[in-house]
Amino acid sequence: MQPLKYTYDIKAFDVGPMQNLIYLITDIKSRHTAIVDPAWDLTSVNQYIKENDLILNKILLTHSHHDHVNAIDEILKEYDLEIYINNKEKIFWKKIYDNFVINYGGDIIQLGSTQIKSIHTPGHTPGSTCYYIDGKLIAGDTLFVFGCGRCDLHGGNPEDMFVSLKNLESLLDKKTLILPGHDYSVKRECTMEEQIRGNPFMHFHDINKFIEYRMNLHDKIRQSPYDAVTKS
Repeated sequence: MQPLKYTYDIKAFDVGPMQNLIYLITDIKSRHTAIVDPAWDLTSVNQYIKENDLILNKILLTHSHHDHVNAIDEILKEYDLEIYINNKEKIFWKKIYDNFVINYGGDIIQLGSTQIKSIHTPGHTPGSTCYYIDGKLIAGDTLFVFGCGRCDLHGGNPEDMFVSLKNLESLLDKKTLILPGHDYSVKRECTMEEQIRGNPFMHFHDINKFIEYRMNLHDKIRQSPYDAVTKS
């Protein structure tokens, strides 16, 4: 037998009226599975879990905005799950669950034999978190394909977003596949190299110019689906 290229699988689901993407991460050998940002109608998710005999035991939250968490209570009625959340996001959200598992950025979450690394990426919210799995990054609302999350909503901070995007650029291999929290672009996923070339938010080196673009200009000159923008 040929060895498996990956020891894990990531399955994306389109849900809700805001073009959300939620993800199931499955460790293939153990079938242990985590759901990222359970929201909206989970019918197709639950069907997939049952048809593939998966063992759902973790919720991973990228952040706490309603469109990413509104199915948590529903899913907890059927499954006994740990909820992984950044400490700053827990404080920001003010929600209380007795099954929270707190991370601080850089934590390793073990899913069977699969390791998932949390990366704290504030900007969209104070505790926004991306999850890195062996060359793939589930980015939530920090990084879309050729876009990034808003910073003018409650908890947003454009200075933090600028730093978070620069940190991701320096931290991640250029071949890393970016899996966004919304399908707002001309394609559902892309590499970090494509982001650096074509995402206008990645083109700034001056934080003040970034803030002006994110807060005042972007939404006036660009509409989804976002396409690549050539660096000027």
